[in-house]
Amino acid sequence: MEPQERLENIAEALSIPRVQRHILLCADQTNDKCAPRSVTNELWTHLKNRLKALDAASAPPKWQGDMDHDPDPAEPGHGSVLRTKADCLRICEQGCIAVVYPEGTWYANLDIAKLDRIIDEHLMGGEPVDELAFAVGGLS
Repeated sequence: MEPQERLENIAEALSIPRVQRHILLCADQTNDKCAPRSVTNELWTHLKNRLKALDAASAPPKWQGDMDHDPDPAEPGHGSVLRTKADCLRICEQGCIAVVYPEGTWYANLDIAKLDRIIDEHLMGGEPVDELAFAVGGLS
């Protein structure tokens, strides 16, 4: 399989062409000014587990990253949410910080209960949690 085809297959498996929302969560940060790394890592693990339990995030193909293996085409994923662990979202205060696109809704002071509301109401329900948001800045 050619390199471009590998990337296209990984994108298909991750549902990238069908994604509706993308959450970036500050976690495992190099400099933990906004929140302790242990707290952000716990939130990251919770986010991954919840999205998996909701069948909202698709997994990459098992051969991803193994360039010695000539893979079969990946099955298209059916998830609707992408998640990214970000080293720093540049707020560096009142963490843990997250931003959800395409709306560009920013959240701070996250804990498990607040993250669950964001998952349920925003990522799955499509409605930002205004009372938890501190800024909105969609990309245009």
